[in-house]
Parts: sequence; structure tokens; C-alpha cells
Amino acid sequence: MAVQKLRLVCLSDTHSHVPGEGYTLPPGDILIHAGDLTNQGSLPEIQKAVSWLEKADYAVKIVVAGNHDLSLDEQYAIKHPEGWKVQPDPNQLEEGRRLVRDARGVTYLEHESAQIEIKGLKLKVFGSPYSPDRGKQNWAFQYLESEVEPLWASIPPDTDVLITHTPPAGRVDVSAHWKEGGCQSLAKALGRVRPMLHVCGHCHEGRGAKILSWTDDGAEIEHWRDPGAGSKKLSLLDLTSKRRAGPWVSGTGTAVVNASIMAKSWGKGGKAFNKAMVVDIEVPVP
Repeated sequence: MAVQKLRLVCLSDTHSHVPGEGYTLPPGDILIHAGDLTNQGSLPEIQKAVSWLEKADYAVKIVVAGNHDLSLDEQYAIKHPEGWKVQPDPNQLEEGRRLVRDARGVTYLEHESAQIEIKGLKLKVFGSPYSPDRGKQNWAFQYLESEVEPLWASIPPDTDVLITHTPPAGRVDVSAHWKEGGCQSLAKALGRVRPMLHVCGHCHEGRGAKILSWTDDGAEIEHWRDPGAGSKKLSLLDLTSKRRAGPWVSGTGTAVVNASIMAKSWGKGGKAFNKAMVVDIEVPVP
């Protein structure tokens, strides 16, 4: 079976830091950003994010929002007076959303699918900005426990690459802020959909990867060791046949990647940055 290699550069939680401000972007074929482009979703922050995304040199660029990207959530509203009080300027809301939707060369996904074509290959991608509502926080794109089942049930079963802001529970979801971790229902949905790759963020301290090999009993878990830790090497997760036995395809294995650029939760020490995560995959040539 003939295959074509693709290099995906994955990041999340840049929080208004552009490439060159604590991290760099290695070359690749596809850029994926899993949300929290900004700190508050203000129009200047959105403009700054769109500017660097449009300039980034990748054939395909896929972006979802996160809980900090307030102005991108049409349903955002202050829910808890004692919590996060930032309210976007209502006169700037639609302008910010328009900028992201119309960004040149960028595919913006808001709980929806897209078919990506690159190098004669086709990939089915589903992207979602949502994360669990933990209470007493006025964040964007958040859901209550009572709302979660139909949310993740809408992920198509033929998804190759899943992008969500929240991680699934128990998978790269360590956080000094979101102490409850990722979403349990998303973890169940992951077992149903079994995409080739799941990119997420949100839980900064959970940055890293776990490789799930699906079995009849669930999943065998392999922990990724970062070759870029303490070195100048890329933070590379190699899923090609050079490194793995047999093809890495949807349905048989899922690599879950938390690509948080910010290494620490807010208020948990000085700013620290992670490298972008680089994932090499092979896709069968039709």
C-alpha cells in the first residue's frame, strides 16, 4: 500500500503570544491550533492572532477557539457575578468573528467538520472549541454536564483528525487550574470514533502525548517521551511506519496530543513556554 507522509505542527493555548514570543513554528504541511488564541478575546487580540496565522507558511491551517476567546462565542454571557468578569465590547463582537472566519488560508471550525485536501490526499477533520463548565467562571464555549452527551455524539465516526480545546479525561489532562482535568464524555466518544489523531490543549500542565492502540477491551496506552526536552530537537511524535509496526490509521490507534504552548496555568509561577508539537503521519494514497 502506497502512503504519503504528512507533517502536522500542533499548538494550543498561545494566549496572545505570537511565534517568536517564547516559541517558534517548525516547518510542516498542516498547522493546527486547538484554541485559546487570546487572553480575553478582545478585538486587538483577535487581530494580532489572525495576522500571524495568515502569515504562517503552511499549505493547510486549521483553528478552533477556546474558553478564553470570548468574542468568538456568540452565546457568551456573564453567568457568575463572583467569577471572571471580562465582557467583550458588543460593538466588536461581530468584527472579531468575521476576522477569524475570513482569515486567508485558515479553516476555522466551530463544532463542525471539514474535508482537508493536501498532496492529493483527503482528511476528514472535526474541530470544536468546547470545554466543561466547572462553575464560578465566565468562560466562552462551555457546557454543563447535562448538555454534554449530544455535544460529543455529533462527532462523525469517519473523523481522521479530531481537534478539541478540552482534552479527554485521563489523557494528557493534568492542570494546576482545571483540577478536575478533561472531559469524561469526550473520553468515551474518543473510544467510539477512534480517530488517527486527537489534538487538544486547555490543561497547560498536561502538555504531551499518549498513544492509544485500540483493542476489544479498550485501549493499550503508550506514553510519549519528548525528544525535544532539554535539547534543540523537535518535540516530534513519529507515527510513521519507520517508527511503528504497521500503518497508523483511524480505527486501530489514536494519538492524543496536548499541544499547550503555555507551560503553566495562570498564577502558578512565571511565564514558561513549551515547544510546538510536531506529528508525522502517513496517509494511504488513493
